[in-house]
Amino acid sequence: MKQAKEAKGFRGAMMGVFCPGQDAKAILGEKYDESFYGTACAYLLRRFGPAHYGCDPYKELTHYMLTTEMEGVLLSVRPGCSVATSFGYYLSEDIYEATIDADFKDRQKKSLADAINDCPVRKPVANALREAIKELKRPVNVRDWVFNIVRRIPDNELLDNIKLAEYSNIAGYGVIPEYYERFKEAEVPKTQKVE
Repeated sequence: MKQAKEAKGFRGAMMGVFCPGQDAKAILGEKYDESFYGTACAYLLRRFGPAHYGCDPYKELTHYMLTTEMEGVLLSVRPGCSVATSFGYYLSEDIYEATIDADFKDRQKKSLADAINDCPVRKPVANALREAIKELKRPVNVRDWVFNIVRRIPDNELLDNIKLAEYSNIAGYGVIPEYYERFKEAEVPKTQKVE
């Protein structure tokens, strides 16, 4: 698993045809909501380095698009104040269109979970997203501290054979302030009101 270098031609959402936030809540546990924002940001920075994608100055602090085991499927992680609202997905154009078509046909007959699990088009995508979320439980270290996306792993829970995720070789390097000054100087386009 690594950060996607490019996502041109990908389309996605936080939820819709898939609900990775609900899967994350089941896999990671919503009991970590109170500490998730900080822990997730620290984990993602340590494991993957600075985010390759910008964030929304109003809502998100950072945004990571992570590869999955399935080509054309990316897991979106935008740490927020809850586990369930921090995960989304991006799909290549062909996978996106196929899943939209399947969703339209299946929604008439079944619940979302049943429609996904019974659908040969959507099930592999949902499984790839779930496996990517599970991979974020794999811990990384900062010195003697070991943690995953939701919590610090206490020493008594560490096993001798635990395989830590490799951390990014650029995590921890600073950026000179002059780099960010260019953003202040750039003219930001004003949003237009929709009437």
